[in-house]
Amino acid sequence: MKATVRASYPRLSTAERHLLSAATQARTIAQAAWDAWRPGNRIETAEPKAQALFGMVYANLLADLGGPDSTLLKGVYRQTWYTNQLALHQLRPLLDRLAAHGVSALLLNDASIVAGYYPDIGCRVIRCFDILVHGEDWDRSIAAASEEGWQAERSKSFGLRGSLSAMAFAGPESRSMRIWTNLFTAAPQEDTDARIWGGARNIRINDHSILTLGPVEQLLFLSADAFREKEPPLFLYADARLLLQSLSSAADWARLVWHAQRFEYILPLRNMLAVLQETLSVILPEWVLPALHKMAISHAELLQYHQACESPQLRLKSRCLRWLIPFLPEEVRPPSP
Repeated sequence: MKATVRASYPRLSTAERHLLSAATQARTIAQAAWDAWRPGNRIETAEPKAQALFGMVYANLLADLGGPDSTLLKGVYRQTWYTNQLALHQLRPLLDRLAAHGVSALLLNDASIVAGYYPDIGCRVIRCFDILVHGEDWDRSIAAASEEGWQAERSKSFGLRGSLSAMAFAGPESRSMRIWTNLFTAAPQEDTDARIWGGARNIRINDHSILTLGPVEQLLFLSADAFREKEPPLFLYADARLLLQSLSSAADWARLVWHAQRFEYILPLRNMLAVLQETLSVILPEWVLPALHKMAISHAELLQYHQACESPQLRLKSRCLRWLIPFLPEEVRPPSP
């Protein structure tokens, strides 16, 4: 029996639910969802967050669309494929430069998910390159990126030594990149980093083998991204669904729940899982959500993921803590991606 625990956030509209289903579900369900979305919406005037799913819809319903819908969505799909191909071609020299500087790097987020989990690279746009490095490699990685022609944007960067940090860059052809360190912090940090690198996954990009963040850690970080934002992109839920499908054993699920507790990602993970269960009919092991709801929530989580607080008690506690932020020492304030 499925344990249903409703998420507090986000509140997706009926049209958004239909479009997500059309982009991700099995063909019969997806076709019915597209037929339900289409009468009240126009492809040409859809909002950007809806347009971001059109490549997935085309790939998912290629044989069933027909007519003008097929022509329009095929155009979106082809443009996405071409743009992503150029982006991935630009990624390789950067990774080679990091390796030449002795920097061990993991790819995460957009490029990792598009190239490693989707059927092909035309399904979803790569918005930004995200690369994870060890804390001791931080300065060398920034120098390597600069040598490759990337311009640091310190106004868009954040972080303190020993905490979650990201350096933002602007690159050729208006591309963007972030180099991350201390993605997950838990003492001893050396052991935490070793576990993250130990869970890394190899994917193929343009005939090259590239190390990416493992699906457990990627799902945790993606969930955190979604619940920090006021209006998270719809494709994040499609991403999360694919990541969940890659968890093939009970040990994977146990590791996901354990890491959520250890790294203090309980609130975003349990909300993301509830959204996927409710909206996309994702089947979860029946023990997972109840186990996450039994876990104590830290002050750090209440500060960072207040939108994911499901109960009035948690929301009140989070509001009080956020009121105190200006009075907290800088080193214990939540990061601001």
